[in-house]
Amino acid sequence: MFVDLFFKIGLPVVMIGIVTLASHRYGPAVGGILSAVPAKGGPILLFLALEQNTSFAATSAAASLGGAGGCGVFCLVYALLCRRYSWPIAGAGAYGAFAVTWAVMLPISAWGLAPAFAMTVTILLVSRRLLPTAPPMPRRATSASDLPSRMIAGAAMVVFVTTAGPSFGATISGMLTTIPTVAAVMALFTHAQEGPDRTIGVMRGLTHGLLGFAAFLTVVAATLVPLGVWQSFALAGCAVVAVQFVELRSAFRARRPAAEVEAELAADLALPEATE
Repeated sequence: MFVDLFFKIGLPVVMIGIVTLASHRYGPAVGGILSAVPAKGGPILLFLALEQNTSFAATSAAASLGGAGGCGVFCLVYALLCRRYSWPIAGAGAYGAFAVTWAVMLPISAWGLAPAFAMTVTILLVSRRLLPTAPPMPRRATSASDLPSRMIAGAAMVVFVTTAGPSFGATISGMLTTIPTVAAVMALFTHAQEGPDRTIGVMRGLTHGLLGFAAFLTVVAATLVPLGVWQSFALAGCAVVAVQFVELRSAFRARRPAAEVEAELAADLALPEATE
């Protein structure tokens, strides 16, 4: 029971905390990339494989590819709306775009794993290309209640997904597995507390990380039945680590604009004065 609760709720909530701290320490791009690590989708698929069967979980993983593409469109739509609208409207519009994308991807998933993966990667790359740019923003100190609030909100969303999913079959379970939870928490809280420009940075980073998530889902869907649970998930874990490593390395090595560095230095120097 304890292990079940940890993987279904505890691990995603801890991931939200790590992503939040990383975003404020290393910037929104790194936070966005870490947001796409399958800390929610991975455990959900694992439990489906153990509690249902490997065929059920493999079908869910294949259907989840549409959701991974939908997450990319979620990021794009949220980034486009957040400068003009408040977070509730931007969130509703982004979730609607996710649902539409997943519905469009559903018949493509029926053609086979290779077409679904190719279309998902295409959607993610196009979404990344169409994302608006934002000027660099200085780091902002978070309030004492910021981190617990994000973690509680993420826990509530994950509880819904993990309890409702298996009741609707493998395909709907796949969709619910990829519903933006960590990404939505990051988008909504960043938008409300730090403004649209910082939010766009997080959304841009998330589209990079989603490539690793798509690779994870593809490996699980392709290998779960022939290899079994543990070998399949070990292989998928290696795939997502390799892709995320490349994306993180790119984010760290990217040259940061001088204006961003100066803004962060000014903010760091101002913090001691504000606390006196």
